[in-house]
Amino acid sequence: MSLDAPIFDARAFRLTPQEEELTALARRLGSERFAARAATIDREARFPVENYVDLRAEGLLGICVPVEYGGLGADFRAYSLAAAELGRYCGATALTFNMHVCSCLWSGALADALDMTPPERADHARRRAGHYARIIGEGKVYAQPFSEGGAGAAAAGTAPFATTARRTANGCIGCTASCG
Repeated sequence: MSLDAPIFDARAFRLTPQEEELTALARRLGSERFAARAATIDREARFPVENYVDLRAEGLLGICVPVEYGGLGADFRAYSLAAAELGRYCGATALTFNMHVCSCLWSGALADALDMTPPERADHARRRAGHYARIIGEGKVYAQPFSEGGAGAAAAGTAPFATTARRTANGCIGCTASCG
């Protein structure tokens, strides 16, 4: 099987070696594994468990976990480029992966920019280390990866739920914004 051409040409986008490596890995996983599963995942409105097995095996659950915690240490740009490649092949995986990675960014670079007292920073560092250890060592996935319908979504509460969209009288598609 030949891989699709990259979305981001390495020279044109001035990719770093890490960005080039991560986008190539995402493209390979997407084209070789995720694409064939995407329609079934969408049709069944279920979480892409098998894609997460692959993401974990390739170390991508820790894409934005700092290297000192065992992750790949990607910054936001590197992550975004890789996620865009994943999205070409399975939207459900790219969406839920984004939710998971946000938990790494919030507890990492974004939290580091916050003004904290030394005791607050020490407490945060302890909690962050535990968070990252669960991701790297146990393959834990964070955020809202149970937002799709079906029996497997019951982990979100007592009953499965799903998001639906319908056109309203003013032509909007199920949004909560106040359109005129």
